[in-house]
Amino acid sequence: MLRIITEQNDGAFRLELHGSIAGEWIPILERHWRGLQKTSPSAAVTVGVSNVMFIDSEGERLLRRMAASGVRFEGEGCMNRYVIERVSGGM
Repeated sequence: MLRIITEQNDGAFRLELHGSIAGEWIPILERHWRGLQKTSPSAAVTVGVSNVMFIDSEGERLLRRMAASGVRFEGEGCMNRYVIERVSGGM
C-alpha cells in the first residue's frame, strides 16, 4: 500500500509518502507526480520518504526519473538517506 499526502504552498508541492513504492503502487505515484507537473510545470516538488518502508527496483527507477526532473527528496533514517543519495545521483 502507498499513501500520498499532497500539500501545496505558494506554487510548491510536498508529497509525503507512506508505505511501499513497489508493484501496483508505482504507476499510481507516477500518475500523481506527472499530474502535478502538467498542471504546474514550474512548481518545485519535494518528496518526503521518511515513512516509506520498502522500495523495489522499479520504484527506485521512478524515483531516479523524478530526481532527474528536479524533484527534491527528504527523509530521516539511515536507509532513507541511502536511498535519497542513490536516486539523486550521489552514488
